[in-house]
Amino acid sequence: MPQAPTPNESLLPEQEEKLRELTTQSWNLELVISGAALFAVLQLPDLLDAAFDYFRYNLLTQTAGMQGLFPSMAYSMMKAICYVLFIAFLTNFVMRGFWVGLVGLLAVYPTGIHYDRIPFSTKYAQDRMAAKLGSLDAYIMRLDRRCNTVFAVAFLFVLILIIVAFSYLLTVLVYSFLRPLIPAQYWQGVKLVAYVLMVIYLLASIVLSLPSVKAHPRGVSLHYRFTELSKLFFLGLYRPFAFILNTFYSHLSYRKILRTIALMTGVFMVLIVVEFFADFARIDRRAGSVNRRHLYSARVDSLYINSSAYDNQRADGQYIEVASIQEDVIRDPYIRLFIAYPKALDTLLTRLAPEPVWNDSLPIAEKRRLIAMWRSRQINRLIYIRINDSLYRKPDLLFTMRDAPQQRGWQTILLPTNLRTGKNMLRIGIQSDATARGEEIVTIPFWYIPEK
Repeated sequence: MPQAPTPNESLLPEQEEKLRELTTQSWNLELVISGAALFAVLQLPDLLDAAFDYFRYNLLTQTAGMQGLFPSMAYSMMKAICYVLFIAFLTNFVMRGFWVGLVGLLAVYPTGIHYDRIPFSTKYAQDRMAAKLGSLDAYIMRLDRRCNTVFAVAFLFVLILIIVAFSYLLTVLVYSFLRPLIPAQYWQGVKLVAYVLMVIYLLASIVLSLPSVKAHPRGVSLHYRFTELSKLFFLGLYRPFAFILNTFYSHLSYRKILRTIALMTGVFMVLIVVEFFADFARIDRRAGSVNRRHLYSARVDSLYINSSAYDNQRADGQYIEVASIQEDVIRDPYIRLFIAYPKALDTLLTRLAPEPVWNDSLPIAEKRRLIAMWRSRQINRLIYIRINDSLYRKPDLLFTMRDAPQQRGWQTILLPTNLRTGKNMLRIGIQSDATARGEEIVTIPFWYIPEK
């Protein structure tokens, strides 16, 4: 049995024959893989939406600044890659199907096209078509090469998607699990070291890429070692990525490579920007929507109906943005209120209610009970609710977990006595103490029409 060739060896004759056989029969595998990939890629955007919504409500600790912007950018980039993959695999599927049709046609007519026999055409037109189009078998060979090229480019984007997804997952793990373990006074130092290392890496990349540096033997050695270090960013996928990319590099001219990279980068960046704004509009339909109407505004809660704030209007599986009541038109003498508790809210509540030191000698069950009671008192102290001009300073909120999707929060039943027939306002805010000025987090308009 022949041994597998090393990178410096040439293939044995029987291995070359086996490779030629595989390449001639690869088209049927391409059709199967492209069809399966089309189905899989169509499922990815919805899965990414669900995964990102879960991360945004349950893991994201900060919504402002780069820490809040980066997840949205990575999420939009992965969705943009999914759409590029769909286009690439669909193009390959259609082109390869057309190629199969031409191969079957060539089997029926082995001599191909006879341009001199084409009816309703002059001799001049026949000669021009023959020179421009060429033979059928030559066109089949060119189409086969293009199908293979499109298929390889599609897998380049597959590798990019995997690298971006793993990088995003690694970042989420660092910020969601490692970050809380590092004390705040040390975290700034950790970020400073990371920024310094990033600047050093960028400067080294620029300096070692200079032609004068690479012309020196020592510079060539350092440039190669730096390139080897850069392989870590591929997260174990450097070898398949390099085989596809270097094959293109070695067969294309330098100018064509730059032109292709510039074109693909430009198109890809435009797609990412468009997808980012589309995702931003999905997350916050008020801030993300483009308002082209003269007298329309969605910025003020009291003037806007948010379907997420009403149980009877919210879509199945949709997260509650801030708070929710049972209906926009209430006929019952009570209001069933749910207030969402996203992970990002912990940043504020941890500062307003620092946890006391507990007695470690207490039994575990007793300690858990005391912690639960303390947390309940704190949240009922911090959150205030107003209905019209009445203040519910201690609303008796209870912890709960909603289903489909699972979302943590607080729930209570309000029995207001000041509801007026028609429009009413429910306001929810956070107030550290009675003397501090509260911060309103949401206003929900509703209508009260009592049953007669």
